[in-house]
Amino acid sequence: MKVLALLGSPRRDGNTEILADAFLEGAEEAGAEADKVRLDALNIRPIGEVIDVSNEREDVRADDDYPAALERFMDADVAVFATPVYWLGVSGQMKCFIDRFSCYFNRPECADRFTGKGYVVLCTYGCDEPNHGRWVTEPLKVAVNFLRGEYLGDVCASAYKKGAIREQPDVLDAARALGRECVARMSEATDGGE
Repeated sequence: MKVLALLGSPRRDGNTEILADAFLEGAEEAGAEADKVRLDALNIRPIGEVIDVSNEREDVRADDDYPAALERFMDADVAVFATPVYWLGVSGQMKCFIDRFSCYFNRPECADRFTGKGYVVLCTYGCDEPNHGRWVTEPLKVAVNFLRGEYLGDVCASAYKKGAIREQPDVLDAARALGRECVARMSEATDGGE
């Protein structure tokens, strides 16, 4: 079982990464191979022009770091979108990564690698509004449904100053528990299909 966290925050070792690390710890405790990709460290450009026929699209910007990052994403059994809420949505780094799906999700050689994958959302935000994570979770639930995946859950938390999430052990425990639960659920689904 492979679990991959895509980190959408430009901050290294910030609240989003700390939350993702807790989730990955839980996944490893459950026996998964866990890894993460810092999107900000990669050269991933915004999507270029695409044609209307989705299964014939070419990625006109495939000379950047996106194809290698996408391969790691498609190889995972569970993909984690870890992002702060920026201006009522995911970070720009995460948005560029997701937008580029449009060049691949319906290609015959790629479609099955999106389908059936487990998806998780982890997000942090700087305001005190209790449900502020909805700006990230709700659109990503729609995206997961569109990709024919399974939305496994989310953990969202208010944490403004860098590292402040460490002062919320209940949130980090929830992320670890979700990591363990996701691996168990996806393992059951895989074992049940054999």
